[in-house]
Amino acid sequence: MMKVGIVAAVVGVLIVGTGRAQLSTCQQQAKSDYLACKNQCKSDFIDARFACKNINPQCGVACLDGRDACLESVSAILKTGQLPGGATLANCSGGTDACKAALAQAKADCGAPCQASDTACLECVDNAQVQDFECRDACRDSWRVDPTVVAMKQTCRTSFKSCLASCTNPPQ
Repeated sequence: MMKVGIVAAVVGVLIVGTGRAQLSTCQQQAKSDYLACKNQCKSDFIDARFACKNINPQCGVACLDGRDACLESVSAILKTGQLPGGATLANCSGGTDACKAALAQAKADCGAPCQASDTACLECVDNAQVQDFECRDACRDSWRVDPTVVAMKQTCRTSFKSCLASCTNPPQ
């Protein structure tokens, strides 16, 4: 009788375990379907907005991609702190990457990950996180007002607008 109970328990565990694996696969498929649907809806929305403004959607998307690439180079300055020509951001020579590296080092120096009862370690990590926030905040403040960054952002905007102007559909 004992063997029957053990076999039943093992079979029950296998069935429940298999159900969870299938559920996980099902959840993964549902998430994948959702993301695909979301991306398609976003693409359809962008195309419709361009069409409403009498802009060829394919051309408009190419302009958006160009603007994104342009702005990515501007964002890279915030991450690295390096301006074109070799200069650095004021109060942020290493960019937010240096802030993140300093945080990782400070956490390691604190002994992180900390035990819940290790208040000295937790306090040390809290202070390191405050320093990281202040570092990134100083970098963002410097980046936001830097004349080179401002000029680069304006160039991205101007290029995008002129690109869109060349994408208009002729009136019908």
